Amino acid sequence: MVIGGGKSRGSQVADMSTAGRPLGSSKGKMETPSLASTGDRAARIGLICHVYPPEYAPAGVMVSELAENLAANGHRVTVIAGWPNHPAGVLFAGWRARWRAIEYDSRGFRVIRCGHSIHPRRGTFWRLWYYLTFGISTLLNGVCAGQFDAVLCLSTPVFGSWAAWLLARMKRARFVYAIFDLHPESAANAGLVKRGLVYRILRASDSALCRCSSSIVTLGEGLRSEILARGIQPEKVAVVPFWLDGRKVQPGPRENAWRRAQGIGPGTFVALYAGTIGYVSGAEVLIETATQLAARKDILILCVGEGPVKDRLVSAAAQAGLGNIHFLPFQPACVLDMVQATADVGLVTLLPEAGKSSVPSKVLGYLAAGRPVIASVAADSETAEMIRSAGCGVVTRCMDPGDLADAIVALADDVLVREKYGRSGRAYFERVFDRPGCVSAYERILLGERVVDESCPGGE
Repeated sequence: MVIGGGKSRGSQVADMSTAGRPLGSSKGKMETPSLASTGDRAARIGLICHVYPPEYAPAGVMVSELAENLAANGHRVTVIAGWPNHPAGVLFAGWRARWRAIEYDSRGFRVIRCGHSIHPRRGTFWRLWYYLTFGISTLLNGVCAGQFDAVLCLSTPVFGSWAAWLLARMKRARFVYAIFDLHPESAANAGLVKRGLVYRILRASDSALCRCSSSIVTLGEGLRSEILARGIQPEKVAVVPFWLDGRKVQPGPRENAWRRAQGIGPGTFVALYAGTIGYVSGAEVLIETATQLAARKDILILCVGEGPVKDRLVSAAAQAGLGNIHFLPFQPACVLDMVQATADVGLVTLLPEAGKSSVPSKVLGYLAAGRPVIASVAADSETAEMIRSAGCGVVTRCMDPGDLADAIVALADDVLVREKYGRSGRAYFERVFDRPGCVSAYERILLGERVVDESCPGGE
């Protein structure tokens, strides 16, 4: 079931924040009534997410924008979030972490920052410790946050998600579980956990949480199929894609102030990789691709973002003496449109087992900016299917640097094809991934309204 009339959420240079500082029940579950029956009474909604602006992660941007829209529609919204430290595990400059702090956003909602472990999470222990401390803190701070009618959770795996469910149960509220990465499957695909006893325990725990949820929201039909394979009721699982605000990122001139500030000349063809450089990103293929493109002095691979794999790529590029691949950190939201407009094409890469069930959010920025997409992904992935359906770019063999380099060269030499792909991509974005329809779908799910299936191809 795909909801949203074809609209959706944030990108990963749309990782760049713009904010300042459910469907049925099963036996053994607490019954939670539909809030749609409460007439004109504003619903009291809690949104729990471990990342939140000024962090750049798209989930946090999504929660910020969802809170804004819900508040504008008259609901009383509370965001429960952590202290800004993602992705490095280091508290952002100018912030002082405390057990609890309340911010009142000028857009009409409050944000409760709750204390948790902050540590450069390079190992399993520290990552689990962060998950545990955030989950406990979420629960304790949420108990003191007043009454909720509905709780939406985009929290940390295992501890955070169960803590959010317990909070909802204590408040007798609907619990809406948002699944953007299916755990522990995504961790196994990234090689972070083996498919042994621990894996089976974690999978059973997450499946139980799915069954306890009032509703589940996920990003694409592939993810929905994997959830249903666990024996979850189909009517409980809705698909609402990621979204990006199409007013903030629109097709613009490639020659702009941001491009000039980076010293990128007008004759340089820019292949932009914008977003998180994570374990499942497959971004390592970009190094060998840049090596194969070394003879094309007019082509630059530009990586804008952060992530656990970035340092490794920067070192590899330096050791190879590559001058045609550059790395920049995430950029402020105020220049996001110019960053995307600088690109001549947008790049997305994924490991073979990743992305089969959702589309990386970085793709939305490319589509919104009217730029063609070159994807080094599995041929049967949802990303590949979306690109073919939208007619917005080229799918190359997964993790094949030669094929990726050939595709970049082909589009560098054919401006008419680039323009055609770009127009098709923007049109598809407006049908599927723009903000209003997806936010409306989330509101209806939170209120427990019956959501009618709509024709919305794709997902992420």
